[in-house]
Amino acid sequence: MQVTDATQYPLYSSPPPKLDTLVYLGATSQKAQPLCGNIEGWGPLSPFRYDFTPCFLDVWVSSVAVFGVVFGAGAVWYLLKRCAPQPVKRNWHFWAKLTVIGALILTTSVQAVLQAIHLKEVWIGDFRFWTTILNVLSLGVIFWVQYIEHWRLRNPNGVVLFYWLFLLIAYGVKLRSLVSQKLYETHLSYFVTFCVSFGLALVELSLEWIVPKRLSAYDALGDEDECPIEYANVFSILTFSWMTPLMKHGYKEFLNQDDLWNLRKRDTTEATSIAFEEAWAHEREKKKPSLWITMFRGFGGPYFRGALFKTVSDVLAFVQPQLLRLLITFVDSYRGDNPQPVIRGAAIALAMFSVSVSQTVCLHQYFQRGFETGMRIKSALTAAIYIKSMRLSNEGRAAKSTGDIVNYMAVDTQRLQDLTQYGQQLWSAPFQIVLCMLSLYQLVGYSMFAGVAAMIVMIPINGVIARIMKTLQKTQMKNKDARTRLTTEILNNMKSIKLYAWTTAFMSKLNVIRNDQELKTLRKIGAAQAFANFTWSTTPFLVSCSTFTVFVLTQDKPLTTDIVFPALTLFNLLTFPLAVLPMVITAIIEASVAVDRLTSYLLAEELQPNAVTREATVEELGEETVRITDATFTWNKEESRNCLGDINFSAHKGELSCIVGRVGAGKSSFLQAMLGDLWKMKGEVVLRGTSAYVAQSPWVMNASVKENIVFGYRWDPHFYDRTVRACALTEDFASLPDGDQTEVGERGISLSGGQKARLTLARAVYARADIYLLDDCLSAVDQHVGRHLIDNVFGPKGLLSGKTRVLATNSIPVLMEANFVVLLRDGKIIERGTYEQLIAMKGEIASLIRTANNEESQSEEDSRDTESTESPGSDESTTVYGTGPNSEEEEADEAQEGLPQLAPIRPGGGAARKSSGLSLRRASTASFRGPRGKTTDEEGTGMKTKQTKEFSEQGKVKWNVYGEYAKTSNLIAVAIYMVTLIGAQTAQIGGSVWLKNWSVINGEYGGNPQVGKYIGVYFAFGFGSAALVVVQTLILWIYCSIEASRKLHERMAYAIFRSPMSFFETTPAGRILNRFSSDIYKVDEVLARTFNMLFVNTARAAFTLVVISTSTPVFISLILPLGAIYLYIQRYYLRTSRELKRLDSTSRSPIYAHFQESLSGISTIRAYRQQKRFAMENEWRVDSNLRAYFPSINANRWLAVRLEFLGSVIILAAAGFAIISVSTGSGLSAGLVGLAMSYALQITQSLNWIVRQTVEVETNIVSVERVLEYARLPSEAPEIISKNRPPVSWPAKGAVSFNNYSTRYRPGLDLVLKNVNLSIKSKEKIGVVGRTGAGKSSLTLALFRIIEPAEGNVSIDGLNTSSIGLLDLRRRLAIIPQDAALFEGTIRDNLDPGHVHDDTELWSVLEHARLKEHVSSMTGGLEARINEGGVHLLTTSPNGLWLTRALGSNLSQGQRQLVSLARALLTPSNILVLDEATAAVDVETDAMLQATLRSDVFSDRTIITIAHRINTILDSDRIVVLDHGTVAEFDSPAELVRRKGLFYELVREANLLGAVEAVVQQ
Repeated sequence: MQVTDATQYPLYSSPPPKLDTLVYLGATSQKAQPLCGNIEGWGPLSPFRYDFTPCFLDVWVSSVAVFGVVFGAGAVWYLLKRCAPQPVKRNWHFWAKLTVIGALILTTSVQAVLQAIHLKEVWIGDFRFWTTILNVLSLGVIFWVQYIEHWRLRNPNGVVLFYWLFLLIAYGVKLRSLVSQKLYETHLSYFVTFCVSFGLALVELSLEWIVPKRLSAYDALGDEDECPIEYANVFSILTFSWMTPLMKHGYKEFLNQDDLWNLRKRDTTEATSIAFEEAWAHEREKKKPSLWITMFRGFGGPYFRGALFKTVSDVLAFVQPQLLRLLITFVDSYRGDNPQPVIRGAAIALAMFSVSVSQTVCLHQYFQRGFETGMRIKSALTAAIYIKSMRLSNEGRAAKSTGDIVNYMAVDTQRLQDLTQYGQQLWSAPFQIVLCMLSLYQLVGYSMFAGVAAMIVMIPINGVIARIMKTLQKTQMKNKDARTRLTTEILNNMKSIKLYAWTTAFMSKLNVIRNDQELKTLRKIGAAQAFANFTWSTTPFLVSCSTFTVFVLTQDKPLTTDIVFPALTLFNLLTFPLAVLPMVITAIIEASVAVDRLTSYLLAEELQPNAVTREATVEELGEETVRITDATFTWNKEESRNCLGDINFSAHKGELSCIVGRVGAGKSSFLQAMLGDLWKMKGEVVLRGTSAYVAQSPWVMNASVKENIVFGYRWDPHFYDRTVRACALTEDFASLPDGDQTEVGERGISLSGGQKARLTLARAVYARADIYLLDDCLSAVDQHVGRHLIDNVFGPKGLLSGKTRVLATNSIPVLMEANFVVLLRDGKIIERGTYEQLIAMKGEIASLIRTANNEESQSEEDSRDTESTESPGSDESTTVYGTGPNSEEEEADEAQEGLPQLAPIRPGGGAARKSSGLSLRRASTASFRGPRGKTTDEEGTGMKTKQTKEFSEQGKVKWNVYGEYAKTSNLIAVAIYMVTLIGAQTAQIGGSVWLKNWSVINGEYGGNPQVGKYIGVYFAFGFGSAALVVVQTLILWIYCSIEASRKLHERMAYAIFRSPMSFFETTPAGRILNRFSSDIYKVDEVLARTFNMLFVNTARAAFTLVVISTSTPVFISLILPLGAIYLYIQRYYLRTSRELKRLDSTSRSPIYAHFQESLSGISTIRAYRQQKRFAMENEWRVDSNLRAYFPSINANRWLAVRLEFLGSVIILAAAGFAIISVSTGSGLSAGLVGLAMSYALQITQSLNWIVRQTVEVETNIVSVERVLEYARLPSEAPEIISKNRPPVSWPAKGAVSFNNYSTRYRPGLDLVLKNVNLSIKSKEKIGVVGRTGAGKSSLTLALFRIIEPAEGNVSIDGLNTSSIGLLDLRRRLAIIPQDAALFEGTIRDNLDPGHVHDDTELWSVLEHARLKEHVSSMTGGLEARINEGGVHLLTTSPNGLWLTRALGSNLSQGQRQLVSLARALLTPSNILVLDEATAAVDVETDAMLQATLRSDVFSDRTIITIAHRINTILDSDRIVVLDHGTVAEFDSPAELVRRKGLFYELVREANLLGAVEAVVQQ
């Protein structure tokens, strides 16, 4: 910078000393100060010019040198001790770096020599010389570091990079000073050497930092999934540049799970869980273990390092206002005669810039550490909770339900994770407040206490508002629940609602809850929110107002710009800690509750470790494998009740032992005692060999059938086939849609009970254990299947004949095969012996067998199990199969197969044998290649067991969605909102401008004139802006957001009600419910808030740019390039972040699903000793979630660092332009600069928020898109066709005819009815029969037009039903459906939801339906409430509701059937369709129903009965026999029996031939 003489020596009026003593190498013998032989002394500022003194210049260089020596030595120690050397070839890069350092050492030594020459007699005692020597030393240390890092590090060492960076800065400062001293005129040689050193340092930094290091051959291979943070250099870590490749990739194409990096070793669940377990084990030794201390011990390190960063960042934040004050004084000095040198202004601007940048860097390092710690704590706790659940004993388990434990994992760990993000604010917020108060005190003195008082006053007001909000939120939750309950009910009973034509009634019911309750509360919440915003936005304003008022009234100093603007900046800084403190306190309270809950869970009772002694496997048949001697067991050791007492039992290899006893005698407990699940009070239990267990209620994993059978053991196709054949699964596989690849769905949804039982049995057989504990696995299967299992599995010729089998059962055929039978009663063994002995004894067992035989003759076994339903598909490649380590064992296996019995090979067993029978091994860790299934949804590979995949948008939301949303929000209101928004911002700026004018006047006047006027106007501005904020919030909530969500919900609900039944059959109810709950919630509450934040911050940022541009118009030229960069960064971020969020949420649910599943199968998992495998599966799932979570938090940091850097550039530009403008004599006022700068300092926050909110808006507007998608669903035929309405009396006769009618359920499926021609006369009673799937129910659906004809039509009384509206048709037909759907509400609501009929009508139909007595006996009569599941028994428990649902209550199944009869009577129709209840209604009700139907009430109606039991329709006039969708026979019963066709077969199978003859004779 060119400096004139006048500015160079501003402080000397007399001529300065001789020039050559005033330069860097100048020396004087009269030592003024110790260690400095220069006339200017230590300074730091030179008395002759605006610059550092020569001695002080070297203080910077020496500090860098000390840093290099100390930290360099540390780096050397670290590299030698902690980093293993790798073979890395030395390349040009390595030699170049060392050569450059060598050259540097040389030039620096030359400098030392030149200093010694020029500083003549003082050099030995001069600081400047020793600095150079120190510098040479530090270069030597750094040389060493760079030499050894070549072999020991993949990335440049951080100390080295910082050393070069700092050295360059120090050299730069020194070079600037040397140039301004014109050293090149006096000491050219030194100047040249110094410049060369500077250049070399620059080259060295670029070599070290920018040119990539050569890697060892091993590292060069690399792992493309490795997280780049592992080998990022320190600059890259501070700026998060290591994220850039992922951001780029995400910008180009949509990310999916495979694009994500692996976690760092220390972030994997395995590592965090080990750290946690060690810390927790340490804590458990204390009397009261504390989870807090455990977490600090395991994960506190990085967290506390984060705290250091936070402290630095907080301090830096309060340096800014001080710098602002200096800047304003600088600008102000140009009004007077003595302006400060320009270089000082430049220094201030650069300081502001670097403070801003450093603050950014520190803040985000702190955030990063906070988030990482949170992530680690959550994954460690998730793993700990999972592992603990596998060890819980029965009493531990009794206190905690599955739901509770899943909640610990989902909710409590989340609370702790959230706390890590705020936790530091607990000390940081008060620290910030204190710093702020100190700075304010320094600015305005005691007046700051007025501001503090204003703040304290606002705290309770905010508290009250928060309380009101809380109660409103609670009410809102209740309304939401009510609406969700009603929606669920509607979705579950959609068919009935359509059949009864009740859509309008339910639609209005839904609208009442939605519009009159939910949205009403939402309006109140909106108003409260507006008020909260008001107090919120007035707080900083009131604080500044009161402070300034007190200041001008009590002090005689003028309130000038250099006080006002720093104070305003401080007040702005103050709002954040004040806002955050209450949040932190709530978070801490919630977290401590969570910690208490988790501690009590982690300390819960575990299984008894020594309950069962395991010994080596026995070899010979007949050897004892199970021995229980004098053992007593209890479920809960706190209670005195024992469940098994004094048990003595032994079982031998190759024997089948059966345990019999009545229900509750303790059979299952007996098996669990052998597994170690019960608490052993005394005695001993010994098991020799491995065990397999089949539970009474089969436990199935949500995976393919094959994976359920293989269960983590090694894959052996040959033995697998034998297992499947033995367990009678072959034909099931044939009938399942994808054979053994069929996904069984959650809780085995797509399998019938019998299939599940055989599946779990196959799992046990495949495991090839030594001891089989089987709990009643024959009760769920049909008799002939049971026989097959006995012959092929349990019996003497079965697959397991060489094993020990203990079977709890009451099935007689098995007892005949048993070697040994034990009878249990009340937990004691009372009889034992072989089957023959026991029958001969004529004891309890004999009588048990007798009664069982009688029972069996009465009840015939249920026939074939139901068909499988749909469920998602899976992928073969992920099944976990172990791999045999050597072929010898494989051969042993094959040889084994030939033996008659599975006796172990290799006598002497022991060491060579693996943990389970034969050479079959667990899936070892190595073979754990990822979880079963995939954590994400793949597209179906032609699997039939797929439901339609939920459509999820990728990429940007279409603009028309925003358009739709604005339209539904009422465009006028949106416009008004925009106006108030801009008004509020303008008023705020107005207030600041007014303050500026006031302070400028005060400065000129030298006092504080007209205080009242200025404060009044300032107050008006502030208050006006706050009031506009209220109006803006109210308009946004009440007129825009609530209006929009009302319309959207209404449109969606209407569309759902009008959708054809096929939609409900192909769409899971959960998915529809999701749109009604979570998507509507977002539209209701989240969307408006995010839009508001977005608009407010955009307005704020725009106004800031305007203010800066007015003060320094040059700034406008920067707006375009900055804006372009900003948008570019934002677009980059948006795309990647959106997909990362999606991946994060889709990979989260599998964790909980797997956990819930494991909880229900704990005893099975334990019995097979698979806890380790399942825990690893859990870890794997958590990791795959973290793989998405980790980049998504870092993407936020990446963005913030870049945007805040832009903000820093804006600060630099605003300050720099102001300085240039002032120094060129534009006469810019200090007030304007202050105003512009105080806004520029806030802009980073606004810029950051804008991008965040854009993402939020994008994420949440998706909900609008999803709602609109459902609002546009295709609907069924219109309800009413006004041109074509049937006459009022129709159908007067009730004659129905099907004319060449064919139909299918939905396009693409086969026809279910083919060319049906039927003509039913008026008042005829018709029965419809046929085997399952013949199309009986389709006939009803066709009549009601639930399914539309493919060809032909149905006509009633000669009117084609396809030509009239659905409402007209369905209202005129009566039906009694198979399943009587009851709705929550009163009896009246259930009979007549539209409230069309009066009481007399209702009582009369109840009388006909034989319900009158029962209803009148209930409290409230017609107004008695019914809950789903029957009438609500008033119970005092808080969840009484649920109790009654379980009780099934006092409306029996039969009475519900009668309710639907009453509904049918209410419909004034001449046609009644009766779809017989398949669920066998009890005999009396059935008789009542039949009697009513044959009474006079129905005598003149046409009745069509769809029969499942032949006897009810034998007295019909005519009978339709359907077969495969065609009419096979249609005639009177007697005629049909005579023909001996299909009907005859059906009658004969039901043993009703006699009955038919009786009817015919009548």
